[in-house]
Amino acid sequence: MKNLANNNFMKKNILFLILIFGVSATTALAQSRHFSAQSLGMGGGGTAYMDGYHANFINPANLMLDIHRPKTTIGFAHVGARAGGSLANIAVYNKYLTTGQLIAGDTRTNMLNDWFGESSFNRRQMAATVSVAPLGISHRRSKQAFSLASRVRVTEDFSINKGMAELLTYGLDADKFSDPTPINFSSNTVAFAEISVGYARHIMNLPNLLFAKDIKLFAGIAPKYLYGIYTADMDFNSTLQMTRGNQSSPFTINHQFSYTLQTIGELSQQLQAYEVAYNDDPDAAFKDYVDYEGEDVGEAQATGFGVDMGATLEMDVSSLPVPLFMNANKTLRLSMSITDLGSLSYDQSASNSYADGEFTYEGAQNEDSFGDFFDNLSDSLQNDVYGNFDSEEIDAVKYNLPSMYNFGASLEMNKLLVALDYGVGFNNNGINSKRSVLTLGAQYRFFGFIPLRVGTKVGGYASAAYSAGIGLDFNFLEFTVGASTVANSADNGSSAGVAWSGLVLRF
Repeated sequence: MKNLANNNFMKKNILFLILIFGVSATTALAQSRHFSAQSLGMGGGGTAYMDGYHANFINPANLMLDIHRPKTTIGFAHVGARAGGSLANIAVYNKYLTTGQLIAGDTRTNMLNDWFGESSFNRRQMAATVSVAPLGISHRRSKQAFSLASRVRVTEDFSINKGMAELLTYGLDADKFSDPTPINFSSNTVAFAEISVGYARHIMNLPNLLFAKDIKLFAGIAPKYLYGIYTADMDFNSTLQMTRGNQSSPFTINHQFSYTLQTIGELSQQLQAYEVAYNDDPDAAFKDYVDYEGEDVGEAQATGFGVDMGATLEMDVSSLPVPLFMNANKTLRLSMSITDLGSLSYDQSASNSYADGEFTYEGAQNEDSFGDFFDNLSDSLQNDVYGNFDSEEIDAVKYNLPSMYNFGASLEMNKLLVALDYGVGFNNNGINSKRSVLTLGAQYRFFGFIPLRVGTKVGGYASAAYSAGIGLDFNFLEFTVGASTVANSADNGSSAGVAWSGLVLRF
């Protein structure tokens, strides 16, 4: 009877594990990795060591980890922020824009080539995300663990191509833009809240293997309800060509453009109202109809569902001959997770405003009338390009969460913790990147309650970054901070990140 009961228990747990990764295999399309003050200070990983309610967002299996802490954790007001990307190239900025050089001639050419490369089509991107976890609770038992966590995320993603940068630095230079030049940019803003419910359990013990004993397999899943607050998505593509004027022919601008703007709520309604007014009267003023003040921010603009899931192998490797820690207890953890599977559909008054056309302007024939030319050009751009668009109601503006595969390993030896993480995103939303990222971090607990953390990150959405963190981390209380920055942004741009644990209580 006992063997039969054990077999049934094992079958039930295996089915639970298959269910988790069976779902992932059919739904994984693409998160930017969640980070706590600890994980940011250690480079930004955490797949194999981030425990407590933070595990909901990086690897729910880690709810089962017993890292010499009480079984219940409550956290308040965790805050984290990250920003950066290839557009934030501080190395180029310092080289050309802080040394008093005149940005003209070869200096201007070299600066733009260093920043964007040779082609006018090349794009550079910058993103920022702010994450706030107002409340999180986790409770661990001998065979299973539960958690409830809330989080609010706001992400802004912006990109421009080299042609746009050339326009900003050259101005209306007919020699530079004598051939059609691409002038493109895009912008996406999204804000949403989530309520995550985590569940993890001890699946089974595995047979001892070489130096490893007491091998445990944990698995966890954290479905979440998504509450959309705001979104707007702009994509502008165009080509610009100029012809120099003379006594017999005017200065001419030819601008072929195509853009879309997807919005929701109050802003969407204002744009649609302006379109109706403009169709009746081309002299209708944009500012009289579009004056968005964000009064609808906070209202339910979208709903959706997502899920985070993972598994962790934990084993005792005390027999490993590690110098300086020969006689120390050693715990090795190997983990994998898939995070931020899901999407949001912003369906409150959703609309798509779009235009596709050609704008030609013939202006001044000589420099004496250039002042009037620029005044007339500004009015023409507002009325003929940006003001003349069509709008249509759409079912929803859809946003796919920034999903990510995460793999990690950590080795705990008394007061020292070292960790290695590898991740790859399945889209480029926000600070997520299809470019794989590798992090390496370490933590040493001085006197047992002062964690000193260092780490590095290579790959991802920016250049190699270095991290550090410190604070107070008792069994019953945590108050820690972490920070990350890039030392050399020449290759893939700069980034910076900060995180504060908020107030964490354990009992």
